[in-house]
This record gives sequence, structure tokens and C-alpha cells, in this order.
Amino acid sequence: MVQFYLETYGCALNTADSDIIVGRLNGLGITQTDRPLEADILIINSCGVKEPTEDRIIHRIRTLKKSGKPIIVTGCLPKIALGRVQEALGDAGAILGPQSIDSLGSIIFRVLEGDRNIVLLDSDNKSKLRYFSAPPHSVICTIPICEGCLGECAYCAVRFARSRVKSYSIEEIHHIAEQCVRLGYREIRLTSQDASVFGHDTGEQLVDLLNLLDTISGKHRFRLGMFNPNLVIDFLSDLLTVMKSKHFFKFFHVPLQSGSDHVLDIMKRKYSVEEWKSVILEIRKYFPQATIATDIIVGFPGETDDDFKATIEVLEETCPSIVNISKYGDRPNTLASRSHSKVDTLLKKNRSRILSRLVSKLSVQENKSWIGWTGPAIVTEPAPKGGYVCRNPFYKYIVINESLGLGDIIDVKITNSFKTYLLGITSF
Repeated sequence: MVQFYLETYGCALNTADSDIIVGRLNGLGITQTDRPLEADILIINSCGVKEPTEDRIIHRIRTLKKSGKPIIVTGCLPKIALGRVQEALGDAGAILGPQSIDSLGSIIFRVLEGDRNIVLLDSDNKSKLRYFSAPPHSVICTIPICEGCLGECAYCAVRFARSRVKSYSIEEIHHIAEQCVRLGYREIRLTSQDASVFGHDTGEQLVDLLNLLDTISGKHRFRLGMFNPNLVIDFLSDLLTVMKSKHFFKFFHVPLQSGSDHVLDIMKRKYSVEEWKSVILEIRKYFPQATIATDIIVGFPGETDDDFKATIEVLEETCPSIVNISKYGDRPNTLASRSHSKVDTLLKKNRSRILSRLVSKLSVQENKSWIGWTGPAIVTEPAPKGGYVCRNPFYKYIVINESLGLGDIIDVKITNSFKTYLLGITSF
């Protein structure tokens, strides 16, 4: 029996791709092991968003290569930093792009038979979603609805890897979602680079997809992935209307990146701060307790003290539930990497520390407001330090220090709060 070992780096879309890789190889009779020493072949599903992640992957390739086992590197990094991947891998195996999972079926046998130095970055023509296999021993699964984007952000290298928009059909997504519900999955994540571009290439609409998914009966909830504000404004009301259903977590990931229109302009983000705020206000009009997640890049080339101050003011005004902070770093072949207005490294670190302290303060304040809340929650996974993680309809992270069953729907009372989680009980 041939076995493969798989490591995954990066975003939810990469996680979904790994599930598809598992399904593709299982269909060929190749089974997965979580022990690299037992595997016949090693696969790294890579990410190229940030340089520290790239460095970690390159180091991991070199480490795994010492085992003497053949290696396949796939994912975004080969299309972002091919030279580095080739140098690290040497003649240990093959390099594939993120849309080459169909071709993986034939290439893996070539590699197992001794073929080396294979590079295939072209996209397959067929839908890779047909190989989707939800992860075992979990009640959480991730279904990709599309990949690619319509942006031209000055800092982003992922658009080189994922390229043009490719949407899966509503029919295919609905079929997979039905299967996942039937198998007992409770938290179903609908992922993409940007959910608002769904259907741009096919003529279908995101709202129509969500309406059809809402017809699937069960005790599950869907979590919609990130969408950019400029592309969702025209249909935001319709989107929020369908998400009133109990089948959707009231979770919204809307990236800001900077509170300064000046910086947004040089980032080429295609929206203003006021447009972003209008989307947030509209969401809260429908769902006052919604979890709002956003992203901030600190120290983007050209960011002044006033620009940074503007970011702080926007966050203080809007109080997002989750703020993902990234210090700017150059990525290959991006416009920003060629800028002559780089922010000093120490200044960038200081701004990041200031922002992190603010975000911690906002998180503590919001979480305190949840003490005393009672209502339903889904038991989704074991908590890192014991007990179980539950998610209420607003996607709050609640830890219950009791013996519970994955997938159970329970009544919860929140009794305490911390910076990163809420504490709850089931007997009250």
C-alpha cells in the first residue's frame, strides 16, 4: 500500500486544496499517514503570502529532503518564488501549481517510479472540486467556492499564483455541501480569496448560492469567507437578508488594511475608508452582535505618522471583533517591493506594538460585554488547554470545561471573558 504524508501552510483556501489532494490520492488507492517516516512520498502544500512563511517552508523542504524520500511541492509558493523552491528541492521530486491537482494523479506515480525535476505550473482544465474530501475526525470542513481575484493590490503576490477568477458552479457547491451536512459536519466554511467575486466568470451570483445552500436542512451553520467592501456594496443588502437565516454564522471578514485613504490609494485597494465603514455599519444594522474581522498592514511603503494615526482612529471608532495585524514585507515582483518610500524597520515594529495593544484593549472590552449571554452553540473542536470549543450564532469562541460531544448543539451561558475567548457553562 502506497502512503503519502501531507503538510499544509497558509489560508483556508489552501486547507481546502489539501482536502482535495487527499480525495484525489485516495481515489487512486494512495492513503494518508501523519508520520513522514512511514510515507512513500512527502507533499508540501505551500503558501507565499509572507516572507517568514516562505522561509519556514524552504527550511522544511530542506529538512524533509534529508529523509531521502521523494517530495512534491505544490500550492502558491512555486508560482511566487519558483527559483527558491527549485534550489531547496533540488532533484528530490516535483513542483506543481495550486491548480494542478488533477495532474497530481499522474505525476505522483512518475515521481514514485523515479522521475525527478518535474515542474508543472499550468492550470488543469477540469474542476478539482470533484475530488473534495472532507477531513475525518472533525465537524468542521472547508468548501472552496472560487479562487482568483479582480484586484491588483500593490503588495500581493498571491494574485500571481491564483490568477484570474475561477468560480465553481452553484450546483457543484450545493452537492458537496449536502454531502457534508449528511456526514455530520456542523461548521461549513465557504472559502475563497474574495467571496464577492464569486460568479464573475460564470454569470452566477453569490446571493443565489447562499439562498440555495440555505435550503439544506440540518443543524449546521455556514461561515462565509472574506469579501472586499468595494465589490459587495451593490448587493450587500440582499447578502445580509439571506444571512439572517439560522444556517449562517453572523461572521463577516471585511479587510480594511489601512485607515488612511492615502495609503489605500497607493496600495491600489479600490475603496475608501468611508466605503469600508459604510459596509460595517450596514452589517451591524442587520446584526448588532456580529463578529467583524478585518486586516491591517502596518508600515506600508509611504505610510506616515498621520496615516498610522488615522488607522488607530478608525479602529477605535468601529471596534472590530478581530483584527489581523501584519507588518509589511516585500513580496517578489510586486509594485510595493520596488517602492523607494520604505518605512524604517524599527518604526514599523513600534507601530505594530502600538496597534497590538489597542486591539487587545478592544478585544477585552467586547468580550466583557458577552458575560451573561445565554443561547445555543455548536461544539466544534477540542480546546487547546482542555475542554471544548463552541461557537454561538455570532461565531464567538467559547470554551466549555466539560465533557461534550463534537457536533452537539448545546445551550450555553457565558460566565467569564478573556482577551481571546469566552468561558461558558451548560448547567444554569
